[in-house]
Amino acid sequence: GMSPKKVMDVAEKLYSAGILSYPRTETTAYARNFDLVAVLREHVDQPDWGKTARYILSKNLFKQPRGGRQIGDHEPITPTRLASRRELQPIEWRLYEYVVRHFLASLMGELEYRCV
Repeated sequence: GMSPKKVMDVAEKLYSAGILSYPRTETTAYARNFDLVAVLREHVDQPDWGKTARYILSKNLFKQPRGGRQIGDHEPITPTRLASRRELQPIEWRLYEYVVRHFLASLMGELEYRCV
């Protein structure tokens, strides 16, 4: 695991590199004008999660996330550009991948399952 301080240090480094949005935010609600589709499109060719991004776009599954908290002037922490595993240190990649996967999950509908 990573300590909270280590997470923040890595997140700030990724923010300074233009890879993640501002990390010192508690906001969990996307602004209505946040371009979710543009962020999704940037990730469609990424080998690890591009298939998920394509699926969300092709099925028009993404939902403008409801709820969340709007605190201050910053968006929730999101990827701001596509990064490759080669350009990041392993610990940076781990945090970046977590943020991207969380972002993708936040756009999908609620899970439905059947009990048998």
